[in-house]
Amino acid sequence: MSKNNSRILDFVKRNAYYLAFVLCLAVLVVITVSLIVSENSKGSLEVNGGAQVETEKPSDNPSEEKPSDNPSEENPSEEPEPTVIIFDMPVDGEIIKDYVGASVIYNQTLGVYTGHKGIDFGAEEGATVFCVYDGVIESIEISKINGTTVTVDHGNGLKSVYNSIDAREELLEGASVKKGDAIGYVSLNNKTEYLDGAHLHFEVLENGVKVDPNKYLIGSDK
Repeated sequence: MSKNNSRILDFVKRNAYYLAFVLCLAVLVVITVSLIVSENSKGSLEVNGGAQVETEKPSDNPSEEKPSDNPSEENPSEEPEPTVIIFDMPVDGEIIKDYVGASVIYNQTLGVYTGHKGIDFGAEEGATVFCVYDGVIESIEISKINGTTVTVDHGNGLKSVYNSIDAREELLEGASVKKGDAIGYVSLNNKTEYLDGAHLHFEVLENGVKVDPNKYLIGSDK
């Protein structure tokens, strides 16, 4: 054995404890550094086929990830469309005298020109008169001159009026009625129009003002 090798062997033997300590310390440092680098890379990088790709962190607000199931929440300014009201025909008959707005029409019974804020439907005496739309019986009025008049309140200021009829005995003020319910029968009890024959005089009111019933009647072209 050479003199140099002998010296190195003697040095290692004398300092074996310190050399082992330094070696262990170095190993611990390498392991610690490796763990730190691995933890930092998990949140931002992931291996995909050998390439590093930045991952997307989940949002802290779940409401940002899930779309709304309620369309109205996405467009809060939109308002529901108003209900379109369409009346059924009040009786099976033809128009013999139509609604007149600003002008007048000749009344052959009275022998004068008068306004006519309704529609006269010619029909056989005793023909059934139907409620044109859901509502409540507001009033049942009986007059020796004007005959019997039934008024149905449909809500929101809208009312329908049925004149020259015989109201059903079972019909009561305050009772609820549905579209198509029978409310009476065509009569000749309106003495101011008896020369026109048996007919139903039908009117429509909007907030107390008589309007053209044709705008609500099903099948009307007005």
